[in-house]
This record gives sequence, structure tokens and C-alpha cells, in this order.
Amino acid sequence: METLQDATVKICELKGENLALCSLLACLVKALPSHVQQSLPSAFEKELETARVVCMNSVVSEHVSVGLERMADAIHSLLTSQTR
Repeated sequence: METLQDATVKICELKGENLALCSLLACLVKALPSHVQQSLPSAFEKELETARVVCMNSVVSEHVSVGLERMADAIHSLLTSQTR
């Protein structure tokens, strides 16, 4: 990145890409049979714990962990709203 403006633009692009992926995820979850939807929250939590361990054992910015937790919260909300 050459300038702060370039970095800001890239961050905004990444946020938009992230939102698009969340939208796709919501569509995929809705398309699953209900018995599969019901198993997703616990399966996701297991995978998430693995990701947390990888982050803890890697040299990454604290912002990576913050982003992971923020997205995990959003995905948890999505999964629980679909299984009601």
C-alpha cells in the first residue's frame, strides 16, 4: 500500500467481500435440510475452537483475533436464527 488512502480503500473492499460471503453463507444454510441446520452450531463451535488455537499459536496481530470473534458472533447469530 502506497498511502493511507490506498489502505482504507482496501479495507473497505475486504469488508464488502466479507458481507458478500456472509450473504452466500446465509443462502447455503437456508438450503440445507432442517436436521443438518440443527447440527451446524455445535459443528461450527468445534471448528472455531481449532481456529482460535491456530491464532493463539501464530504470530498474528490482535486484530485478527478480534475479527475472528466478530465474524464468529455473526455466524452464530445466523445459525441460531435458521434453526428456530
